This record gives sequence, structure tokens and C-alpha cells, in this order.
Amino acid sequence: MNSNAQLAPPQTNGEIAAVELEARMRVRILRKIRRAIVTLAGAASVVSRVVLIGAGLASVSQPAPAQIPALTTVVVFADRPMPDEAWAALFHAVRNTVANNGVGRGMPGDAKLPGMDASAELVRGDTMRPGMPVGNAISVYLHGDCVLQPLARRTAYGVPLGWVLRRDGRIAPFIHVDCTRIGQMLGCQARGISPEARERMMAEAMARVVVHEWIHVAAQTDRHGQEGITKASFDVGDLMSEAKPRAAGR
Repeated sequence: MNSNAQLAPPQTNGEIAAVELEARMRVRILRKIRRAIVTLAGAASVVSRVVLIGAGLASVSQPAPAQIPALTTVVVFADRPMPDEAWAALFHAVRNTVANNGVGRGMPGDAKLPGMDASAELVRGDTMRPGMPVGNAISVYLHGDCVLQPLARRTAYGVPLGWVLRRDGRIAPFIHVDCTRIGQMLGCQARGISPEARERMMAEAMARVVVHEWIHVAAQTDRHGQEGITKASFDVGDLMSEAKPRAAGR
């Protein structure tokens, strides 16, 4: 202490109490300010770390996501009701036809056709629900009677069994199959065989027509091959992948 300093004048007890209270309040305020400063500093450091980590992640080059081709959904509608067994046989035959013939076989150059999806989903039109998601949709319309009946003789020659239409310069994804005419071609082959065998025969024939037209849609071409499923016209043998089943009881 400086020896020349003057002493403060004496104070009453009330004044001393007031001064002490004010001092304690100042100490409390200073402590709050210090805690606030420490908290803000800590928060600032955390924010800084978050920003730096985010910047570090952003600087790492991420590989571009792989382009997954959209799945094709083939939706099949029938003019007349078909039993569940016939639907199952048809879808099985379509998958087998695609797998056994290979994509593009018989086309000029025998090249793989772009857009032909061998893993396409097959859906019955009568089971479609409102809002049901589909991929690249192709609609197939089965016209006439798709139940093969035995006939005494063949009654269809040189008639279209299936077709697609070109709209605005593109082949539209709508396939039409004439079941009645297919039955008129195969009716004589269906004599003497079991109903199950007739069902398989019809499903195979319908599937080959469907896949033939599907190739036109996928490749966006009206060209035909010289042989196999891409031929311009089918005969009875072209509709049957295997030899005629043995007659029942033989």
C-alpha cells in the first residue's frame, strides 16, 4: 500500500451492507459472463469441427451412382377369362421362349437387341391394382378364344397372328395376339391329346407370337430374320417348340 494514500471516511453499518451486497452482485454477474464466454467458445469450436468435417467429406470424390436400367413390365390382358393354369402356362412359356431363343437370334447380324429385358416382370391385366408401380410398360392384348380346341382340320392360312402399330415414327409398346387364329392353325394338332397338353401347346404358340412382336418393340425395327422366332411368317411348326405330344392313352 502507498504510504501517502488517504484513508476513506468511516461508513455506517447500512452503507457497509449496501456496498457488500453490490460487490456480491458484481461477482455473480462476472461469473455468469465468464461462463457465457466459455460456452460460446466451446460451441464455436464444435461448429468449427462440424464444418471442417463436412468440408472434408465434400472434398472426397464420390463415385457416380451406377445407372440401373429400368425393369420392363409386360402386362397381359385377355378378351375372355382364362383359368389360372392357363396364365401360369403362358408366362412360363414366354420366359422359356426368351431364354431358349436368345435375344437377337435370327435377326440380321445376330446382334443383341437393345431394350429387350429377359428379366421382365409378367403381370396379368386382371390383377392390376390402381396405382400399382410398373417399369417400362409393354401391353399385350389377347384377342378371341385362347383355349385350344381340337379341330378336324386346319382352318387358318396366311392370316396375321400378331401385330404392333407404328405411332409418330415409333413402334408403340402395344402387342396384339389373335388367339382364335392360332387355335385355327393348331386345332388339328390338338386332336387326341390331353387338356393339359393342349394348354401347354397353346401357351407355347401364344408365347412365340408375343416374343416375336416384343422384339419389334424392343429393337424399334420392322425388319425380320431369315429363320427362328424373328421370321416374317409362322407355320404350324414355328408355333410348336417341340414335337406334337403323344395322344392320350397311347
